[in-house]
Amino acid sequence: MFTIILLVIILIIFSAKYPWWLPAKKGLTVLMYHHIYKYDETCDLEKALYVEPKKFSKQMDFLLKHKYTPITLEELSKSYKDETFKLPEKPVLITFDDGWSDNYTNAFKILKEKNIKANIFISCNFIEQKNCMTWNQLLEMKNSGLISFGSHTVNHPTDIQTLNDNDIIKELKESKQILEKKLNIKIDSFAYPSGKGATNKKIRAMVFDSGYSFDFSTKRGITPFKWNKEKAIKRLYIKENYNIFDFYLLITKGKNSF
Repeated sequence: MFTIILLVIILIIFSAKYPWWLPAKKGLTVLMYHHIYKYDETCDLEKALYVEPKKFSKQMDFLLKHKYTPITLEELSKSYKDETFKLPEKPVLITFDDGWSDNYTNAFKILKEKNIKANIFISCNFIEQKNCMTWNQLLEMKNSGLISFGSHTVNHPTDIQTLNDNDIIKELKESKQILEKKLNIKIDSFAYPSGKGATNKKIRAMVFDSGYSFDFSTKRGITPFKWNKEKAIKRLYIKENYNIFDFYLLITKGKNSF
């Protein structure tokens, strides 16, 4: 009897922390990564931003095993503009922010091996800088047919809301123009640096007025599909310390804890 009571208590505590019992959320699942690299003392950013290549590879295998279909930003856009174009039953957008070199050396290598599509939101002035990708690498990724791109501003401001209107428009429009010229593609998706501005109606209006059709936040969750533009598209931030159970909860419930 004591054992049964103890197990019930453990289950209650477990269920209060982890949303395993919630129904699966339907909608557009968007994963957010930064670095695919084993964190060490030479790394410049916080540890949570680094996911080891082996762990990333297992996460990609998990998606495929559970019948998720990775899509590109172009395919997402086409599904809204062409009624005859249908997305798969369980679409997932795999996204990376900024333009770090390990997106090419580590992530792209894994994605190619598994024939998985992904997307990178580029901060234009990061390109060709230390620990960041080159334009030639971006072109190679684009030409593979697996990688799509979106804008992440020119300079990655800490908080775009603190800029004056002219500078905000410059960050939005110039990044779009640079990427379209350098990569010879249409850019119609934008991700807010650090998620700042994603709930600001004025900033969002400026994003759409600058020629973007989709905007992405860093708010955790799964966005109802089809998206109605009322709020920026949510993304699931995949952190360094998440195990495969965390990953499962994120992609099915939209959160891995309460």
